[in-house]
Amino acid sequence: MDESEDGEFDAPFIYDQLAVGVVGQETGKRDLATLLAMHVRSLVEGDINLAHTAPNALIIGPTGVGKTHAIRTAAAALRLPLAIADATRLATSAFGDESLDDVLIELLRASRRQVTEKGEVPELEELKDARRGIVFIDEFDKLATDLDGRDGRNEIVQRRLLQFIDGAAVTLPPGMHIGDDEMVFDTAGVLFIVAGAFTDLLAGLGGRPHEVMRGMARHDHVISQDLVRYGFMPELIARLPVIIEFSPLSEDDLVGILQNKQTDPSQFYVNYMRSMGTELIIKADAQHWIAAAAARLKVGARGLHQVLFPMLSLVSQELENENPRPERFIVDKQAAEDLTRRVEYRRSGHTADQT
Repeated sequence: MDESEDGEFDAPFIYDQLAVGVVGQETGKRDLATLLAMHVRSLVEGDINLAHTAPNALIIGPTGVGKTHAIRTAAAALRLPLAIADATRLATSAFGDESLDDVLIELLRASRRQVTEKGEVPELEELKDARRGIVFIDEFDKLATDLDGRDGRNEIVQRRLLQFIDGAAVTLPPGMHIGDDEMVFDTAGVLFIVAGAFTDLLAGLGGRPHEVMRGMARHDHVISQDLVRYGFMPELIARLPVIIEFSPLSEDDLVGILQNKQTDPSQFYVNYMRSMGTELIIKADAQHWIAAAAARLKVGARGLHQVLFPMLSLVSQELENENPRPERFIVDKQAAEDLTRRVEYRRSGHTADQT
């Protein structure tokens, strides 16, 4: 990112980008926008210095509420290299070939994709941009380790991650991703953001120190002691001082997702049906019915596909057998209910549709 561009990427700009593609999560979006604005500001202040870099962060929220989508959206708007890793893969590969080093290689590859848009760029420029990028580790809660039998390899990954966040000089071996020579990647300027659902994190509030409880206006917000009690090294949690909370998506939020063309998953089915020669139209009352059904599944926005796919795949299968195919197929609330009932009838083992 050029210094001349910095004024463009303040917190209101980042929030506006998130507001377009991320439904709900107003507090979370504003907190994330401020954090990323701080990170961008630190990139133009001169040499990377750990004391002057933006703090690393932990995003807590149920599955399917937009955590990863928000990071992707913001990184794209800011033109920052982004590497996304799944913590469960890091844990299972702790003694294998894949490791946190591979995340840095992915960050280099993301940087290369961006800088090559400017033409031929020296390798050192790729490294410079990568060192100012974002590493996002999802399913972070799966790295917890405690006495309940969770994999002891998690502790190894936690300790290695602590080194990276502290600013490690990591030597990457030569290869197709980084060139013919080994490369030293200093992680001091990388912004680390981790995220997870942390189910039942607040179940044992009695484990909090009494003096901390007395000083809290509300007890339903996550604090660092909760994360340590959950199974994380205090030293690692101390390096993730910013905690951003994403809330479960409400039924209204899910309606908003369906009504926003940037986020509406039904557009996939609209485009598919259009390729078959039929215009799919989903009415507003059907959107509300679909959102209510998805909300009951409690898997966030992913629930929309779980509701949409069965009914619309049934529609597409039937359209394939029609000649000529109808120009339009309209799904209102009654049609959505009927289609879902027919899907369930099929799943029950019947070979003929119920009419």
